[in-house]
Amino acid sequence: MTAFTRTYGVLWFAIAAFSLPSARAAEVLQWPGADRDPHPCLYVTAKDLPRIKQSRQDLPALAAKTAWSLESDGMDKLVAAALLADNLHAQKVVIAEAIRNLDIVIQRIPDTTVKRIGPHAYGRQVGFAAGLADAALASKQLSAPDRAAILEKIARLSYLFADPAYWSLERGDVGLNPNMTTMAYAYRVTFAALIPSHPLAKQWLRAGLTEIKREIDEWTDPAGGMVECPHYSMLILDHWLGACLAARNAGEPDAGHLFNAGIRRASLWFANISTPRGPGGTRRLPSLGHTYSNERSSTFGLLAYLWKDKDAAFASQMQWMHREHGSFHEPGVKSYYPGLMGYRTLLLDESIATKPPVLGSTVYPESGVLLRNTLGSNRETTLYLIAGRNHSHYYDDSGSITLWGKGSELSHEDAYGEERTHDKSVPKWSDSKNVHSMVSGPATYNPEEVMAIREFSTTPDFDYVRGTRRGWQRQIAMVKDADPSGPNYFVMTDTFDQQSVPATWRLFARASQIKPISGGVTLVGLEDVDLDVIFVRPTGAKPEIHTNHVSLPIASSGSVTVVLYPRLKQERTPPLTAVAAGKGFKIGTPAGTDYVFLDPGSVSFRQDAVTFEGKAGLIKLRGGKPIKSQPGACDVAPGWAGGDRELRMIHWKGPQFPAFPYK
Repeated sequence: MTAFTRTYGVLWFAIAAFSLPSARAAEVLQWPGADRDPHPCLYVTAKDLPRIKQSRQDLPALAAKTAWSLESDGMDKLVAAALLADNLHAQKVVIAEAIRNLDIVIQRIPDTTVKRIGPHAYGRQVGFAAGLADAALASKQLSAPDRAAILEKIARLSYLFADPAYWSLERGDVGLNPNMTTMAYAYRVTFAALIPSHPLAKQWLRAGLTEIKREIDEWTDPAGGMVECPHYSMLILDHWLGACLAARNAGEPDAGHLFNAGIRRASLWFANISTPRGPGGTRRLPSLGHTYSNERSSTFGLLAYLWKDKDAAFASQMQWMHREHGSFHEPGVKSYYPGLMGYRTLLLDESIATKPPVLGSTVYPESGVLLRNTLGSNRETTLYLIAGRNHSHYYDDSGSITLWGKGSELSHEDAYGEERTHDKSVPKWSDSKNVHSMVSGPATYNPEEVMAIREFSTTPDFDYVRGTRRGWQRQIAMVKDADPSGPNYFVMTDTFDQQSVPATWRLFARASQIKPISGGVTLVGLEDVDLDVIFVRPTGAKPEIHTNHVSLPIASSGSVTVVLYPRLKQERTPPLTAVAAGKGFKIGTPAGTDYVFLDPGSVSFRQDAVTFEGKAGLIKLRGGKPIKSQPGACDVAPGWAGGDRELRMIHWKGPQFPAFPYK
């Protein structure tokens, strides 16, 4: 054998051996001090347990229980029985299931590193593995061999999660989107927190936590609007809370960012965009983009628990919203939420006082606009405008609206494609612009383009917003009354340039029937509220009635102005007269006469006691006296500098998902 052959053979063997998982000599899978690590340590600690026990009435039943399942709330009961009720049988099940699920997760890692499947694919098993491992390591029933096995598996997973080949924005070779990226970083934090004495644990934890902090800073716009649709943004928030809580309990500075201002802003965004109370008396997340229908969340209750000693007033607001969501038991529906799995019921405190948050019409510069008349009434009236560059996990729906009138949902969204018929034979459901309350035409042909919010103003009587999406401009005004049952209604002006026609204007209805009336249609609501849709211009508009929506063909450039007037069924359609060539109108309401003006240009109007100059405003005649509300300069600054405000964007260093521009 020549020297070359010997050298080559040794080199080949070394390379091959290094490639084998069993030969990774650099991995530390056993280390001193592991037996002294405190457990539980992730979401609750030993000092939390006595107080939690005092609030539980089910401990005797849990102490006697011998049949277990991890499904539904089964893991919560199993963990509570093991940690709180000293159920020895439960502790044995916890140990066995922890080992089994740790093995499953190790086996599933190649799904991501080789097949490039996102970490959500085995998120359920990750949640089982982390939560059960923490409870197992706290058990006095844990044998030395089982303890060593669990610690070794946690360390092995920590190495795998920390490997750039697992998940890296810079590589960009996986189906990257925000919530999956949050999952990957949260996994790193969570498993590192389980083994604090490991020589690399702090490095792993801080690397993951640094990315979580960057997400909190970059993925919440200045008012709290988040990067994805409500369903997936709630998934992100849940992972932030779980990872930050584990970091706080691990002793990280700044409480592990658990009380970061971005988390607080995002929580209030979720509170404000939550729908009014539905027929069942509870609120839910709005069904925007890839958000499911009837999706409620337990996250408000978790926030109340976490903040009760930090900010009692904020905690009481979150507790109020938790009750408004029907004290729901999961952060959302139809997804697995591995962060905090098995511990959610331990992190609730029904004794926290409730107080409604002070919420009103708000612009979320990169996420949308919420217009509302009040909060806390069964007669709330709200409108949500989808807009801004935070547009991941949405459809071609930027510029679309949803509308509730006097506590009844009257115009709703597509709820993850569950509500309306789609042509799935075309890429990316590119027909989706046809199934939203917006305009379908040249300005909306590219689903990567979004409506930018240009102006916003709110007063006690009158709200105003303006957005643009290429050659389409949408202005919306809300006329408000102090009485939630009084005249609270909307006006919408859509303006098209010559390159944005022909187009089709649509408004989708949650109604039992759509009936023609003079100048428009009435959406006959499913509860005790109807919606009058009255076209102010163009003169003689002839809307087309369909099974679930009303449409209006737009042949030429110009403006369409429509009044969206919710009213109780026993009330009559209000009399309406166009003024100023359709740039405004006079309407008779039970509270008196209103003059409303809404136009992209300047309006000049004088008639008797009514004088108006400007493009948007309201004059109420009450007791024969005019009361004027008119926005001044109200430009909306972008949520972040740089980029095209009318092109959706994930604010991060990774690639955009899906890849664009759209072809």
